[in-house]
Amino acid sequence: MKQFMDEKYVFLFQGVGTEYQRLMHLLDNDQIELLKHYCSIINEELGMDLWNYLHYGTVTKYNRAFNNCIAIYTIDTIVYRRLIESDIKPSMFLAYSMGLITALACGKAISFEAGLRTIINVYDYSQNIIRKEEAMAIIVGLSCEEVVKLIKQNELEGTVEIASENNESCIVISGHRIGIDQMMNIASKEGALKVLDINAPFAFHSHYAMKGINKHIEFIAKLKMANSEVPIMSVYNQNIIRFSDELKKELMQNLSARMYWKSSIEKAASTGIAGFVEVSLGDSITKFSKLINTNCDFLTYNKIFKMKTQIKELS
Repeated sequence: MKQFMDEKYVFLFQGVGTEYQRLMHLLDNDQIELLKHYCSIINEELGMDLWNYLHYGTVTKYNRAFNNCIAIYTIDTIVYRRLIESDIKPSMFLAYSMGLITALACGKAISFEAGLRTIINVYDYSQNIIRKEEAMAIIVGLSCEEVVKLIKQNELEGTVEIASENNESCIVISGHRIGIDQMMNIASKEGALKVLDINAPFAFHSHYAMKGINKHIEFIAKLKMANSEVPIMSVYNQNIIRFSDELKKELMQNLSARMYWKSSIEKAASTGIAGFVEVSLGDSITKFSKLINTNCDFLTYNKIFKMKTQIKELS
């Protein structure tokens, strides 16, 4: 795909939330064979039958959120390989939450197997600690300042925190279930266009995630990690990182620190890139990121390969 070869792109990696069962038809025969290979590794590492979960909805010994997280990690890795094979090359990675693990695997900082073990460690540490019921939600139609004001006005600082400013009017909140439910009701009454629950196992990107996290920190400290082949922009301070010690620090704070997604997209756009490419079969990251005023193109897997088909038909 020659039109992409000389351009610089930032590759975007999604976090949790996508269900890939309905998108399996977008994979071609070569990708299906690669998926079979990865499913074999997953079965060996985790005792999980991802293939039958994706194709037939077969129950596994893990919960639905974990199954979907492994599916996202695996299929987005396959999508990344196809983009690289098609001469669409990243100048930088930008990863949303759990997408950092996928980015590390794609950048060859960790192996595919190490990524699987990192994901299961996230779920293990959160479930083996007694904690109040936690939740996350998205508020659409209010600014970050407005959401913070509502949290303070309703004395919810002890139960709700800002997890991410996705764009000027899409805010992620995280905290105790009771506080999140209250905040969703309040936001709806105060003019929010939409409030949505996020299918997350606990309160990512808040101090609540710190409970029991020492086990996860110890795991990361021992994790075999190399330098990334592609630099990664931190969603926490917008620094460009590449070396293994920096990447470990980023991974250590990836569950409990507030993300600054809007600021990260703006900073990446200022580096002279041609655009952003979402490394997934869908467009979950693109939907809210393209509303940030960057004057950059946002490309999805579908859009890129539709363009490729049209070029073939014209030639």
